[in-house]
Amino acid sequence: MEGTMFKTFTFEKSYRKLFLAGIINGIGDRFSQVALLALILQMTGSGLSVGITMALRMIPFLFFSTLSSSIARKFGRKRIMIFTDLSRAVIALSFLTVNSPAEMWIVYAASFLLASGEAIYSPIRKSSIPAIVSSKSLKEINGWEQVLMGFVLVIGALSGGIVSYFLGAKAAFLLNIVSFLVAGWILSTLPSLDGKNENELISKPNHEKYSELLPVIAASSFLFMLMMFELIIPLINGIENVLLSVYAVETFEKADLGVGIFYSVLGLGLIISPLLTKMIKKRFLLFSFICIIGEGLFLTTISQTKAFWLAAVLFGMTAVFSGIGNTLLDTIAMETIPSKWHGMYFGLTSMLSNTFIGVSMFFTGIALEWLNPRLVGMFGGIMYIAAGTFFLLWSLKYSVDQEKAKLMKKAV
Repeated sequence: MEGTMFKTFTFEKSYRKLFLAGIINGIGDRFSQVALLALILQMTGSGLSVGITMALRMIPFLFFSTLSSSIARKFGRKRIMIFTDLSRAVIALSFLTVNSPAEMWIVYAASFLLASGEAIYSPIRKSSIPAIVSSKSLKEINGWEQVLMGFVLVIGALSGGIVSYFLGAKAAFLLNIVSFLVAGWILSTLPSLDGKNENELISKPNHEKYSELLPVIAASSFLFMLMMFELIIPLINGIENVLLSVYAVETFEKADLGVGIFYSVLGLGLIISPLLTKMIKKRFLLFSFICIIGEGLFLTTISQTKAFWLAAVLFGMTAVFSGIGNTLLDTIAMETIPSKWHGMYFGLTSMLSNTFIGVSMFFTGIALEWLNPRLVGMFGGIMYIAAGTFFLLWSLKYSVDQEKAKLMKKAV
């Protein structure tokens, strides 16, 4: 990550604050998530309860993600992001009252409300990136986004597992509350997240219309492919998300600490991924789908692995491939889709991906009531391989530059 990435990070001052707020916010949230998942398994011993909780964290994206763009344009990205941080700090207080299986309804309700804030926050944050950084920096900044997620997983998940293991879940929940408050304060120091035309954008809340974007997606097979990716891959990713905790707690019997270790090696993989991403200079689509196939191969291997530490290393490798693929696909979207549609596009993809992850996690939880986790894991890996191959073959007919030119004409 030396050289260009660090120079870009130094140059993009507004992004540095957005990055720092994201690190603190994310670490606190991971503290809470690790503690919560381990607490649920200890109280109920049910993979279904884990699946329900994680699904409830995804479902709000169906209702709120597509609204985030118009809300941000009416009130400003910065104000809404600060408001969601402060609101989530208040909601997170409810986790401190959970002490028995009879109070699982509190877990479900609070998880849903916290996710509602994230459903508004996440697409606004993502659409802020191309608004506050130069276009030539997008690939490097998207690499930093993977580094951010990596640090969140390494520091948040591992230390969250340790704190939860030695001090109890409530200590982790308290740190989550503090992180929301600190992240909101950092965002308040930013001059703007709306680029140069902030006042004009806020004064025109109807500037973006989904009735304008949706026909473009329907008419562009390239955009349709990207949207299909946001439908299919999350269905498989949900399996991996649920299995991570189940593998750690039940299959390998490592409790909270095992969950933290698995998440932390995922983080290390994401941090390492930009080192390889910077070597890719062209054919972003091709390499991104090759990475999906690579994830599937590693996940299939994990499903048959008997040693905890070997499974941890393999999870780290899946994250390397995931980080490369995510960086390349985000860069393609930001560079090819006209900026006037960024807010709507990222709101729509956030809704689709998170909703389908939620559906997948719910049914994965049900499947784990009847099937061995290793069998479910093998199925997920095979599905990754099949999907990656499908999209790779589909993408071969496209030239990204030509698709960008076509979309620019439609945006005029």
